[in-house]
Parts: sequence; structure tokens; C-alpha cells
Amino acid sequence: MKKRVGFTLSLLLVAGMLAGCASGKNSGENSKEGVNANGGGKQISLKFSIWGNDTHKQMYDTMIEKYREDHPNINVEIMTIPATDYQQKLSVMMASKTAPDIMWMMERAIPQFLGAGQLADLSSLKTDASYQFDDLYPSTLDLLSKDDKIYGIPFSTPPNMIYYNQSLFESKGLKTPKELYSEGKWTYDEMVKAAEAIAVPDQGLYGINLIRPNGWTTSWIESLQTLVWAYGADYFSEDGKQFALNSPEGEQAIQFFSDAMFKTRIHPKPGDQTTFETGKIGMQQELFSYMGKAKAITDFKWDIAPMPSGAGGQGVTLGYAGYVVTEGSPHQAEAIEFVKYLTNQENMTVTSQFFVPSRKSVLESDAFLNQGPSPESVKTAVLEQIGKGKVRQAFTNFQKIDEKMKIGFDSIYTQSVSVPDFLSHLEKEVTPVLNP
Repeated sequence: MKKRVGFTLSLLLVAGMLAGCASGKNSGENSKEGVNANGGGKQISLKFSIWGNDTHKQMYDTMIEKYREDHPNINVEIMTIPATDYQQKLSVMMASKTAPDIMWMMERAIPQFLGAGQLADLSSLKTDASYQFDDLYPSTLDLLSKDDKIYGIPFSTPPNMIYYNQSLFESKGLKTPKELYSEGKWTYDEMVKAAEAIAVPDQGLYGINLIRPNGWTTSWIESLQTLVWAYGADYFSEDGKQFALNSPEGEQAIQFFSDAMFKTRIHPKPGDQTTFETGKIGMQQELFSYMGKAKAITDFKWDIAPMPSGAGGQGVTLGYAGYVVTEGSPHQAEAIEFVKYLTNQENMTVTSQFFVPSRKSVLESDAFLNQGPSPESVKTAVLEQIGKGKVRQAFTNFQKIDEKMKIGFDSIYTQSVSVPDFLSHLEKEVTPVLNP
């Protein structure tokens, strides 16, 4: 009798254990599903790195707050890293296994991290019916694609443009850049004429500024690529193995820039942080992301226009930034789900107040066209220019190239050498780095 009771108890214990295992398995599946849909499961903290300003961060904070309504167990911490240090700091964090789970990634950094296998595969979004992957412009995915897989979703693909102080133009009786563009006469020569009519350098008033705020140290890649292209030159050969700026066209482009700073003085000198919103810049080269600051201007009228043309065309540069997920992140599934949230149609509409979206439905919407000073201006300066623009070259060893280029451009900023000597020296310094 005791044996039968013991045997019965054993069966009950085994059955209970099996039931517990089954229950635990289902609980885990429900937890995973809860994380992705209803917010069930343990508390998880994701780190999300950006190089944006406080306004951008506030926008994301609002989006995160809304995300937590359906995902109360997911906390997202935003890390703001200066753009000038961004790639280097992420490289260090990747090496030390402390990288954020989700990152903004700029075009020049993508080859390095993608080539090193440090970006997670996001191809599951292709077949996710709720995501509407076909709404993304295919061309915007090229930089983040490899072997038919995607490793990020672009959220900003803006052409650079000119923000101009319309009040200054009107006070001088000048045709505006938009008017000249509509007449087919918007060139660098016309830009100089307008800048000379506006500038009063001794009073800190300048006609043009090609350098984006705080961008002096990264000027060669961030601010001057368009000028170089417009003059029919380039920094490097198409295959990226030869230094190409040491050419007659390259010399003309750099001489134009140097003369604007030191000869005609229509452009701020190196280190000058005068901003467009002060009303002391006639024309400022910027991206669509500057629109938020421009909208806060109340002291003068402003508008936007395409970049002027040179012998090599407009040379329109396309900015590029995408969301990526770190390969090996302990919360990779949750990070991918958050990227899916950030890049759905609703949230890409939200971010389009600063960034030119990669979704067709958002880019062509009235909501986006009304983000600027007028729908007409946005169509002219943004939509019509995207097809003309090019993304800057990217290299796996960009940081070494960048270091050499920065040191070289210091000699232009200090006027320590002539432009021809600058180009000759830079070619000698940079060529070995292009061919390690």
C-alpha cells in the first residue's frame, strides 16, 4: 500500500514539474510577445545615441513617453554625443562592449561598423506586413544594405540648401536666391555679388557662411564638399584610392573659400560662431534639420533656396543618417522593435519637422511640405534637389583620412601657405592613408 501511495505521489510530482515547465515556456513566450506588443515582461533599459541638439532630444523624449504607454517595461535613455566626436566615441564603446543598443549612424561611419560586423541585421522588417517596408525609397537603403540584407533604416536624407535673410535682401533691393534660381541665374558669381552688397565685416555682418555652426573642425567634409563639386572637383577619385583635389578645379574652389574669408571678407573667419538666427548672416548653408531653429526667428523674414551652380553644376550634397542596432546587444529584439516604432509612418511624420524622411508617403505629404516657410520653397529647395544630390564618399578608415584632412585645412585657416602649396602638401599626406 505504501509503495502504491509513493508511486502515485511520484507521478503527481512529475506531472507537476512537467506542467511547471510547460507553464514556464509559455510564460517566456508571452513575455517576449508582451515586450513586442503589450509591454509584458521584466524591466529593460535601452540606450539610444544621437548627435542632435536639445530640441531633437525633446522630440524623442515625447516619442519615448508615448512608446512606454504600450511598453511600460521598456526604458529608453538618450545619449547625446557631439557630432565631431561621434564616430570615434562609438568606436571606443564598440571595442569595450559598452555601445548603445540603438544609434544614429552617419554615412561616413557606416562602412566602418558594417564592415566590422557590428550592426544587427534588420531584414525581418522587410516581411513585416504592418511595417510597410515598400514605402521606403529603395535608393535610401543602399548604404545600409549588404548581401541582400539591411542593417539600418534611414531617417534623414536631406539635400543641403541656402537659408537666406529675406529682410536683408529686401533692404538692399536685391533679387533673392529663390528668384534667381527660378530665372536660371543662381550661380556662385551671383552669390558673391549679393554677399558683397550685404556684408559689413567691421560690424560683424557677413554675406555668406558656408560653415555650419560649430563645424569648422569638420568643414572639409561637412561644409565644403558641395563647393568642391560645384567647381567640378572632388576630394578623392571615384574608387577612393587617389587624392583628387590637387587640380585646377580644386584650386579654384579652395581659393574661392579662402578669398571669401580673408580677401573680400564676405564670409566669417575661422572660429567665428556668428549664427544665422542673429540676423548677421545674409546666406547660410544648412540642412533641413536647421528648420526648427529657423522657425523660432521673429526678428526678420527668411526663406530657403537651392545651392547655387558652378562650372560643375550645383554639387548638391545629400546628408544621410539612419537608425542602427548594435550586433550583440543583450536587448537586440527590443531594440529592433523600437527602431520599427521610430520609423513607422506616424513617427517619421513627427521627425520630418527636422529630417527629410525616407518614406514616400511622408516626403510627399502636405504635412511635410508645410514644415518650411512655404510648400513652394520646400518643393524647390528639397524635393526637386534630392534627385540631383549625391552622398559623400565613405571609407572604412575614415578617421585616419579625417585626421590628415583636418590638419591640412588648418594651414588654410591660418593662411600659413598658399592654396597650391596646401594642395600639394595635402596630397602627399593623404595619399598613403588612402592606400594603406
